[in-house]
Amino acid sequence: MAHSIYYDHIQAYGVNITYDFKGERNYDFFSSMCLFNAWCSSEFPNSKTIEITNSNYCRLAEEGVI
Repeated sequence: MAHSIYYDHIQAYGVNITYDFKGERNYDFFSSMCLFNAWCSSEFPNSKTIEITNSNYCRLAEEGVI
């Protein structure tokens, strides 16, 4: 099953992620995009990653996915 993983990458701080798994909202943090991408590849290889930006933040919040 493909999951959508929403991420906010702040280069100086790392990557904050939000995703739903088994009916629960999960939040996590990675210190780099490299670690985040490795985790996605190993844990959710068919997942869709969606960057949270200023232009899509309100829409994603209204949809309740972040």
